[in-house]
Amino acid sequence: MADILSANAADTLSYIRAQINQTSDPQMERALAYCAELYIPVVKYNLPQAIDALSKGQFAFASDGISDAAKEADACEKNFSGSMKSLLSDRNKRLHSLSDVAVAIVKILLKG
Repeated sequence: MADILSANAADTLSYIRAQINQTSDPQMERALAYCAELYIPVVKYNLPQAIDALSKGQFAFASDGISDAAKEADACEKNFSGSMKSLLSDRNKRLHSLSDVAVAIVKILLKG
């Protein structure tokens, strides 16, 4: 499950980067760049460390890392305001939902 979450976050980061290159709207570019800044540590650090923690039986640490992914997706979504429609709503919601499922599984392992 964590691998699926990590792949999804990496795919979303690639999508964000592509949208940054395609947009001509400076406000949209800033919003997308902000989201990229949120997703980069999730893809490069948080989720890989969470996956590593899972393999070592450090379930509480893994849960924290996975939860961070959901929080960053939410922060990205909230960055879009007013008349500016998020290009990432479905992707952010998917990452949040996958994170929720992964955390629920980890909590079951914690009770073990």
